[in-house]
Amino acid sequence: MKITPNRVTNVLIVTQCSFTRLALSAIFANIQLSSGKKINVASEGFFENNRQVIDFIICADDLFNEISLQSILQIKEALRYASFSSKMVFLTSHHHFALGYFISGLCKKEGYCAAIDKTVANIAIDLRRILSSKEVFDELPSCTLMLTQREREIIIGLIKQRKPAYLSKKYDVNQKTISAHKVNALRKLNVDHLNSIVSLNALT
Repeated sequence: MKITPNRVTNVLIVTQCSFTRLALSAIFANIQLSSGKKINVASEGFFENNRQVIDFIICADDLFNEISLQSILQIKEALRYASFSSKMVFLTSHHHFALGYFISGLCKKEGYCAAIDKTVANIAIDLRRILSSKEVFDELPSCTLMLTQREREIIIGLIKQRKPAYLSKKYDVNQKTISAHKVNALRKLNVDHLNSIVSLNALT
């Protein structure tokens, strides 16, 4: 689905950094001026007061520096204004791509990750492409290691504070297998400890 010039694209930026918010707002303003696309970068209050839904939730890289409860609650708040067709975009470094896709899976939203280790001009090109084409969400970078179904189930269980003994009984495997799934999943998500993502419990 192409975004037509007559249609306003509603964008909500989720970040804890005011500089990042300002920089992204400037990029979107420039895209709007150069392309003629109508892009509304709005606050949560706008969507609540005007009963409009978000087309794109843009999650900035600072959320990944420390997956804190505050950053997760910000994403959860943004989802209040999302519709079934809303999409998530994670602007982050390549080594956080898998975690971005995992979060979009927990949110039950289509997700796309774009690298921030580029020039501002190239980031703007990426964002213009993302906002202009639905097909971009069908792409999955080959560098992204996705979790298997069982790894995903185990990690979600552990995030929800389920004990390994409980998961072992639930999935009819021994606890060493549970531990192996956990280690493999954390490696794929590129985090060292489960504590790094335990706040994701707020999204499940």
